[in-house]
Amino acid sequence: MIYNSKIKWDKAYDVIIIGFGGAGASAARFAADKNAKVLLIDSAPEEHIGGNTRYAGGAFAWGDNFEKLKDYYVQTYYPFKYDPEGLNPFVRNVLQMKDYSKKYFGIDAVATGRRPNGEYPEYRNGDAMQSQSLTQGMYNGGFWKLLRSKVFERLNLIDVWYKTDVLNLIQDAESKTVLGIKVKRQNQVRYIAAKNGVVLSCGGYENNQDMIQTYLGEGSLAPIGTLYNKGRGIDLASEVGARLWHMSNYDSHGLSLRNNDLREKYAYMINWPSLFNGSIFVAGDDGTRYFREDEEDRHGYKYNHGNWIMIPSQNHPHIILDQTQFDQLNNDQSKNAKDIKDLLSYAIEAQSLEELSKKIDAPMLKQAVSDYNFLTDQVKRDMFLNRDLKTMRSFDDGPYYAIPVRHNILHTHGGAKRNAKCEVIDLEGNVIPDLYEAGELGDIFATKYIGANSIADLLISGKIAGENAAEPKRKIFEFETINSDAKELESDAKISELDFAVGKNQGLGISTNGISDQPIVVRVTLNNNKKIKGIETLSHNETASLGGKAIPLLTREIIEKQSTDVDAISGASVTSRAFVDAVKSACKKANA
Repeated sequence: MIYNSKIKWDKAYDVIIIGFGGAGASAARFAADKNAKVLLIDSAPEEHIGGNTRYAGGAFAWGDNFEKLKDYYVQTYYPFKYDPEGLNPFVRNVLQMKDYSKKYFGIDAVATGRRPNGEYPEYRNGDAMQSQSLTQGMYNGGFWKLLRSKVFERLNLIDVWYKTDVLNLIQDAESKTVLGIKVKRQNQVRYIAAKNGVVLSCGGYENNQDMIQTYLGEGSLAPIGTLYNKGRGIDLASEVGARLWHMSNYDSHGLSLRNNDLREKYAYMINWPSLFNGSIFVAGDDGTRYFREDEEDRHGYKYNHGNWIMIPSQNHPHIILDQTQFDQLNNDQSKNAKDIKDLLSYAIEAQSLEELSKKIDAPMLKQAVSDYNFLTDQVKRDMFLNRDLKTMRSFDDGPYYAIPVRHNILHTHGGAKRNAKCEVIDLEGNVIPDLYEAGELGDIFATKYIGANSIADLLISGKIAGENAAEPKRKIFEFETINSDAKELESDAKISELDFAVGKNQGLGISTNGISDQPIVVRVTLNNNKKIKGIETLSHNETASLGGKAIPLLTREIIEKQSTDVDAISGASVTSRAFVDAVKSACKKANA
């Protein structure tokens, strides 16, 4: 949208950040640390912000040798070309990630131990990249809450708007400078100026089926992360003339249950070792096998005649198994036993392969089972897909079962091309002034995504974009505002220590590391001897059945022991740690 004199700015900020996921949280944090007044926007309601970071494991990439690490990355790009101006700075920053963790979070990162020889151990220097973690456990939201807490510690400089749609970027006609945005908020269209910069951190297009068909050529992929990544950043970048790159690159975790839900169950089903062990295989649309079932998933990439490619997805694949396998899985005792039993509950049963073939519309299923049995009984080798024969057993005479599954999508990598400063590049290779980009939207990965690198990238690109966007720019004109005090333009992020009163010998403590997105806020009162007299929980939204019961128990125990050195309540360990952290903070302030 081109600026014209009829546009009246409702409010002005130094920096506007579009997308409150991990990259947006990082950009906001570092822009605020440059003393910029920041607006952080997300289309999702508060309970769904966080983008894909909310669902991520939280591990980040790290290495200690530039040449070896770069060599490993370059090999993963094959046969795609890579941009040295993008890759080289990224690799240098990855080498600093443990120092980054200590400096900006006060945490000594620890090795996760995952894939010690690399996701592609066949490549030179496959072990040059190792994954590190800032938080305990994985896939529990802990990493996202850590990033979010850094935003909430800076609410004096960061306004947050939830459920706000960005309609357009507003651009100066002559200089092409991005001046601000047009938004729809609380059913009102508003114009918000950005004095120094706008950061696009909107994520990818995993939940935009039109874009998936256009850019990926796929018909049915189930998102396993956020449902709010709909490609808005690509539209916004395109309207101001940005060059797009890496649009065909995405990654996956193989198969999920196909139950016709937007976010299907079991994103990691293909990695359960005890599942594909016996008379069982995955059938494509026609009933035949199309990939090696026991191969470790590499974010969706499968071995293919000397290279690894994103496996072509089928429209209605099924897991096929016989009665012997069904009974074996029903009695499974592995760590995935509960999920496997749940998966079996979705099985379609038939007395014969002919009957099952008709039920699932897989005309070559009977031939596929015959071929499978031939490999196990006669050839003694899976000569086509190279599955380990030890994991294969001939199918018996039935009954037979089919479990409907669906290819999934973790995140896309396409977006506007960016340079090492995270500035957005136009079609002629020039910088679009005052427009920046961070996170998975337009990241540097062209193919073969390696786990833990999106977390590293959002930390790196978020910091770079936030700091550069905060730098004061040459003013084209002064931004005059007309509605700065309108109620609907107030920040939605309200919970802070300023919202609660404190008296003598009292201190407030806040923790954003509980189960809920709403912080736990406590007020501690000390007696004249500096002993804990009382603990009040002023705000929390933890689960009533677990966290809600844990808080009163911990309150009583801390007061009785006069110490925060207490054990977590069983079943509510996350809430327990967050509550104790809040009490520690409150005690420290009350003692000050």
